[in-house]
Amino acid sequence: MNKKIILIISVILIFGLLYAGYQAFLAPKGTEGSKEVTIQVVVEKEDIDETFTFKTDHEFLTDLIKEQQDKLGASYESTNIGTMITGLTEYKADPNSEYFMFEVNGEVSMVGTDDTPIQDGDTYKFTLTAF
Repeated sequence: MNKKIILIISVILIFGLLYAGYQAFLAPKGTEGSKEVTIQVVVEKEDIDETFTFKTDHEFLTDLIKEQQDKLGASYESTNIGTMITGLTEYKADPNSEYFMFEVNGEVSMVGTDDTPIQDGDTYKFTLTAF
């Protein structure tokens, strides 16, 4: 019985240390301070191509989108894997056939907006894409 308890506590400690290590060394980090960024929204089928420039102190893209929700015409859902941008410029993506893909400085993002750090001068392009 005691060996099982020790084993369980050891496993919990190991996972706790792994998580702390990830947060300290591998997780994306935002830049503090004022930054100016550009957000471009493209919905070809609606002939929408709008560009917005914002000054922000936020460190991650989701926070900026939530703050500028009215100006961007943004809608989003919180899911178990992060925030899903469901609409921009008042256009809502059909969840059964489309989504907003986004690029950071011309490169397709490998993480969601929750984990995308804002850097001064960055450009974020959201394009409605069919799947």
